[in-house]
Amino acid sequence: MKIVALVGLIGSVVVALSVIVASRSQESNEVASRDGSPPLALDAVLIGIAQSPELVRAELLYQEDDSAQALEIFERILVREPGLIEAAVGSAIARWPAGTTARLRTLALAEESSAVVHLHLGFALFWEKRDQAALAAWREALKAEPDSPAALRAENLLFPDMPRGRPLVVSSSELPGEVVGLSISDQVAALEVLSKGDSFARSAISYGVALQRIGRSLSARQQFEIAVQREPNNAEALAAAAVSLFEKSDPSFAVGALAQLADNFPQEAVIRYHFAL
Repeated sequence: MKIVALVGLIGSVVVALSVIVASRSQESNEVASRDGSPPLALDAVLIGIAQSPELVRAELLYQEDDSAQALEIFERILVREPGLIEAAVGSAIARWPAGTTARLRTLALAEESSAVVHLHLGFALFWEKRDQAALAAWREALKAEPDSPAALRAENLLFPDMPRGRPLVVSSSELPGEVVGLSISDQVAALEVLSKGDSFARSAISYGVALQRIGRSLSARQQFEIAVQREPNNAEALAAAAVSLFEKSDPSFAVGALAQLADNFPQEAVIRYHFAL
């Protein structure tokens, strides 16, 4: 439910941005900020680090409007792990509006390659009604760390008139029994081991699908390409590799590749499905 609430909040940002992009508004000099506070999207469940449970707890508290308790947890994590970017971002956002943007600007200078920092700097700027600066921060997030869930969130915000996310590969293979019931990060780790242990396309596709679902779209693309190398005539591998080429800034590579595959394999439903998707 908390994830649904976060998606709804970020969705409201997308709706507002569709107006901004359509009007090509200039940078606002207004001091007043938007109602409420910026969203927090650390994706701690996906990164699989020792501090993930604490980060998740703090993020939930923030979503429940208990910023003080959330800040206390973030600060406690930073005492133990001063360089943990997610905790530093959470601490800055939980202080809203007291110095949030300044802290995130400083963090962005120190961590130029962190999409999660630029994403949240964009949130803070957007809440300050500095819309064009927010768009610039989200473009930086997508450029700095494209193989991350934060970059995909930024891409959604940069292209508010397009469906959210990217088309996900739908595999006909079920998860191996040994990974069912594991946490998301443990599933990804286990599927990586299984993929490296054989030479079939199926295992690389399963690993790629798992990577897609944690927001690592470029790593997923590499696995789908490996699947094609293993089985060059496997329609599912070919469809996965083609659809993984999709980027909102230029969808033509994916669309063109899938159109060609649909011509070459007219009876393969998996290709037609992903072409339609």
